[in-house]
Amino acid sequence: MSSEKTSWTTERVARLGFLVGQGFGAKRIAEDPLIGSTPNNVHRQAQRFGLAFRDAAATALRLPPDAAARYDAAAAKRGLTREALIRLLLLVAADEPNLLDNILDDEA
Repeated sequence: MSSEKTSWTTERVARLGFLVGQGFGAKRIAEDPLIGSTPNNVHRQAQRFGLAFRDAAATALRLPPDAAARYDAAAAKRGLTREALIRLLLLVAADEPNLLDNILDDEA
């Protein structure tokens, strides 16, 4: 983004923390309308505020292209990363044992 914001307001820091926590990368965060910065500056500010980017290789799931596209579309619709959406689905399924059994038993 060409025009950088000049100060890191509480609102911008909160947004930065939220986006880092959702698993977004520095480039995508830099393009956020509220952040409006460069990837390098996003990294510097994240470090300044004690935020850590996740290792994408450690959390990446290898999915067939059609499944990845469906998860990506569902995640984008909800403003999440694919990993955040999958985590949410896993937590919902874990809270509903019958749902988990029904999904797994239907696949057998």
